Amino acid sequence: MKKRILPALVLLVLIGYSLPGLSQGNRAGTAEKPQSKIKQAHPEVPRIPARELAQLIRKKAEVVIVDTQSADGYEMWHIPSAINIPYDAMADPTPRQMMLMALPTDKLIVIYCLCEEGTDSAKMALELRQLGYSNENVKVLEGGLVLWDEKGYPMVKQKVAD
Repeated sequence: MKKRILPALVLLVLIGYSLPGLSQGNRAGTAEKPQSKIKQAHPEVPRIPARELAQLIRKKAEVVIVDTQSADGYEMWHIPSAINIPYDAMADPTPRQMMLMALPTDKLIVIYCLCEEGTDSAKMALELRQLGYSNENVKVLEGGLVLWDEKGYPMVKQKVAD
């Protein structure tokens, strides 16, 4: 029973994010671009447009893609070749930081989360900086997974059971 409820709940949340006019910005008539929200909250975090990441993937460039969703969220949908390092602000950061320290320091690391604002991905990027990674090698995907999917870029999606 729980295995059916979680995917259905995730699907409802995703549908809610994708419907035009449901975001606060649209209701108030002051829609912002997703990247501007990241910049306001974390101006020191470099960003990468979805188009640019898609080009890097097509060219088979050496890029490490990190998905910050929970394991269940990652199982539901993620960018191909992305590795899952869940970001949970309430959890002990030690296991996450151990996984982050295993990432290469000489390759581009692109971090994304589900939401367009990129809050969790920006926080993880800041963690990587604190762990000694260079600002040039760590970027946040503008618009997150929602915008990536809306643009029609490749996704790994699990079918939701009836």
